Amino acid sequence: MPDADTLPSFPKRLPEKLKMIREQLGLTPDEIAPIVGARTGAEILAYENDEDDLLVTVLFAYAKLAGCPIDNLFYDDLEVSFRDLSLV
Repeated sequence: MPDADTLPSFPKRLPEKLKMIREQLGLTPDEIAPIVGARTGAEILAYENDEDDLLVTVLFAYAKLAGCPIDNLFYDDLEVSFRDLSLV
């Protein structure tokens, strides 16, 4: 059974990647909040500033919006890959 020392560290770049997705889509925090299932734009800013715990459902919605595998958000060594956003 793995212990805490063998598990991957929590992604440090996750907040940066969330902001990148929002900005690439041209949305404000208030505009993206209802799309990803957050309550307010302030909640989005808290995620982007690493000041609040991110709900899995919100993370999944960000990945779907970008058309990006969720692994690309989790792993710091992977970059966000956007699908053709003109199709959105």
